[in-house]
This record gives sequence, structure tokens and C-alpha cells, in this order.
Amino acid sequence: MRKTAALLAIAALAIAIPAGAQKALPAPAPAAPAPSVPAKIDALAWMKGSWAGEGYGGTVETMMTAPKAGVMIGMFRHMRPDGKPGFYEICSIEEHEGSLRFIVKHFHPSWIGWEEKDHALQARLIRQAKDEWQFSNMLIKRTGRDAFVIEITVTPKDGTPRKEVLRLRRQPL
Repeated sequence: MRKTAALLAIAALAIAIPAGAQKALPAPAPAAPAPSVPAKIDALAWMKGSWAGEGYGGTVETMMTAPKAGVMIGMFRHMRPDGKPGFYEICSIEEHEGSLRFIVKHFHPSWIGWEEKDHALQARLIRQAKDEWQFSNMLIKRTGRDAFVIEITVTPKDGTPRKEVLRLRRQPL
């Protein structure tokens, strides 16, 4: 009898929770991230050098160093259509736990960082195919000896994802 009464009381409480209060309940735990795939930095050694193209509604440039000690270091610059800087990045692709990860810090043209000073965005390599490397929401696709595309899925504050495509060609140093 006590069990039945307790169950009825719990059921009554569950039904009595207003609809707005139900939204305050904790969300389920996020799904486990996809596992990293085995890879070495030499797979991306072709990215060494200077690259330029279009993306984010303007022009983009990036430079990457040669792999050394399992790491490639790079910089990125976005220029708006009016010729003014949009934003900058300092990034790396590095060997990590038998795979690769992409690490980036973004900066406003005033050099104020987007991320907290002791944080950087990190994305593990989750898929690798011929001439393709998927780091979380960023896909690098080599489209020729001197060309590649970066596809980034951006989710702004309104929650509607959009794909940004950056098309880059090798530039002389």
C-alpha cells in the first residue's frame, strides 16, 4: 500500500509540474565525440607555404610552416570587401595522441582575442580520406596541386547552421 501511495504521489507531482518548469530540467548528456583517426602531420605537409583566395564575403590569406616536431604553425587574415581587416587567427595542426588536432585563436583587428586568454578552440581529426581531412566542423579538401578548399559549418547565436567555403590557391613567397 505504501509503495502504491508513493508512486501515486510521484505521478501527481510529475503531472503538476507546469510546462515552463519542465524546460528547466537538466538536458541529457551530449553524445560522446567521434573517435580520432590515426594520422601523422606529414599528411598535411603540402599545406606549407602562402595561400590566398576568397571566403567569409571577402578575401582570405593563410600561411603555414613546414612540419617540425609534429607541428605546423599558421596565421590567417580575413579582409572585408571594403579593404579593411575582418579578423585574424593564429593556428596549428599538431600530432596528438596518435592523430591530429587543429588549434586556433581568433582576434579582432584590434588584437582583442575572441577566446579567453588561456583557452583556444581545439578540434580533433575525426575523418580522413583521399585529399580530405575532417576536424570537427571544419573540412580541408585538397582540390589540386596548388589549391584547396576549407568548408566550415558555423552555428551563430540564433542556432541556424550555415556553411562557409574558403577557396585558396598557392601564392609565391
